[in-house]
Amino acid sequence: MLPATYRLRDPRDFRRVYARGRSLVHRLAVLYVSPRDTASAGSHGLRIGFVVSRKQGGAAARNRIKRRLREAVRRRLEALVHRPVDLIFVCRSGLKSATWPEVQAAVEELLGRAGLLNREKCP
Repeated sequence: MLPATYRLRDPRDFRRVYARGRSLVHRLAVLYVSPRDTASAGSHGLRIGFVVSRKQGGAAARNRIKRRLREAVRRRLEALVHRPVDLIFVCRSGLKSATWPEVQAAVEELLGRAGLLNREKCP
């Protein structure tokens, strides 16, 4: 499970990331990235949110998709560059039927394109 200090929860923060952040698109997910000033960074700089539309299915299906995304990100936490930035992963329709290696590859590609992966720490 992703530690609570890394979670983005406040709806105002989600709106700010959508409005000010840049987006990176993959066929399975979209990543929104928005840097924060250090004054509002709090104890942890990096915060991550996950969004799955109701179009993806019922609550059980949506929660499964979020759990898979969270786990793929959690496995990359050691390799992430920790700076005050907010991330939002938005699920696209292909993620529901994607295999686990495809989910991991999508997360790694998006984080790499965002410049948040420390390549020396990647296994």
